[in-house]
Amino acid sequence: MRKILHTISLLTITGAMFSCGGNMKIKHLPYPQTQKGDVTDNYHGTEVADPYRWLESDNSQQTADWVVAENSVTNDYLTQIPFREGIKERLTELWNYPKQNAPSKVGEYYFYFKNDGLQNQAILYYKLGLDGESEVFL
Repeated sequence: MRKILHTISLLTITGAMFSCGGNMKIKHLPYPQTQKGDVTDNYHGTEVADPYRWLESDNSQQTADWVVAENSVTNDYLTQIPFREGIKERLTELWNYPKQNAPSKVGEYYFYFKNDGLQNQAILYYKLGLDGESEVFL
């Protein structure tokens, strides 16, 4: 049920964004030039070009520079959206509630994940029996 409510909320927010789009004056930075390589693979007799294979080297300086340039364009655009903070506040309001999964019993212990609302990931807890004191496991 909550998933449906979240979907409806996101669709409403998206609709509001598009309805306001005609009034927004957002300047666009040019995208950085992305070089193309000459890599071609042969799959069972079919030549398949892969000009952006160099981007798969995520530790290379060239890829890091390209990501910085792309992020600069994206962040510049996003910071110009006038209702962005309102969207962030509404989504935070929707997603900020405690979450806990059903416990799993292993021997005499119960294990379960719990998130207080806005944690990046849930924390794994355990307790001895149903009435035991909860402790962080992981």
